[in-house]
Amino acid sequence: MKTKSFLAFVAPSVATMLLLIALPLVGVAYLSLHQSHVKTELVELTTEVPLIGGVTRKQTRVVPQSVLGEDGKPIQVWEFVGGRNLEKAAELNNLAKAFASPRGDPGEKTYLARLYREVTNYDFWSALEFTLLYTFLTTPAILVVGLALALAVNSVSKRLRGTLVFATLLPMIVTPVVSSLAIYWLFLDNAIITNFIEYLGLGKFYFLADKFTIRTLIILYGVWFAAPFAFIILYAGLQTMPRDPLESAMIDGANKWQRLRYVIVPHLTPLLTVITLIHVMDAYRVFEPILVFNADIFANSVQYLTYYTLAFENNIHKAAAYSILTIAGVILILVPVLRKSFREYRIST
Repeated sequence: MKTKSFLAFVAPSVATMLLLIALPLVGVAYLSLHQSHVKTELVELTTEVPLIGGVTRKQTRVVPQSVLGEDGKPIQVWEFVGGRNLEKAAELNNLAKAFASPRGDPGEKTYLARLYREVTNYDFWSALEFTLLYTFLTTPAILVVGLALALAVNSVSKRLRGTLVFATLLPMIVTPVVSSLAIYWLFLDNAIITNFIEYLGLGKFYFLADKFTIRTLIILYGVWFAAPFAFIILYAGLQTMPRDPLESAMIDGANKWQRLRYVIVPHLTPLLTVITLIHVMDAYRVFEPILVFNADIFANSVQYLTYYTLAFENNIHKAAAYSILTIAGVILILVPVLRKSFREYRIST
């Protein structure tokens, strides 16, 4: 293919990536490295203060006032602050204080427990804690559940597979907000599940008022919502599975577990890696269930902190800093997976 034809072919994709991915990232990075404020000046303001008998007294005060530009709007001043916004967002000063404060022997288990409790009291580190917990628990779970579903559907008759595939994909078809609401409504104080548990004589459960239960529900929701994605990719991979290795393993006396471990899983390993990469990127940005469940007190996330800072604190620079920290976190988690994949690729080639 000629260079001119190749460039004409890839130009729309490159332009789209620059417009929708690179440009917003540059803008977010710029906001995180700067601080803005309205330019003000001190002016004298004279007012008349009423006294007794209709007598007034003039009072002069010096007050700050916005400086208006030629267009009549307040002048916005931008200042380069470097990593100051990132440092404040990550609460590094509080983290240093937590490690510097004396708590007895550092080798004691109680010391580590107190240190962990104190660190996770800070907004960012509390959000990071649950973000990592959600990511590292849901990722292996969706791989196991997705593989189990793929094997189960692949083992039934072809007449039933279409219906089972459609039913399995239903959680993924619904948008995250709607699916989160569906789970949320099931566990309200007077919802179906809580009333059924009470009907069985097990007492009244308040799932949404306890840290452990609300975190468990969000993690289970994450598995339920993302497992269909793993299932459909692994199911498609099973359709490309050659019969010869399986038949050879059966002739050699391998049982189902051995065939799964030594034949099927190695064949699906590239797909498992792809699922892991995509889900880690998605799980680290967990947001919808925390918003819908009103769980920010018990289960926060870095992505939710970005939303809260932008929507309620109206601080675009701190929100941009949280976004940069989110991107950095995703990259750090993906590096081991990418290195392992690259190493396996080099060995195979």
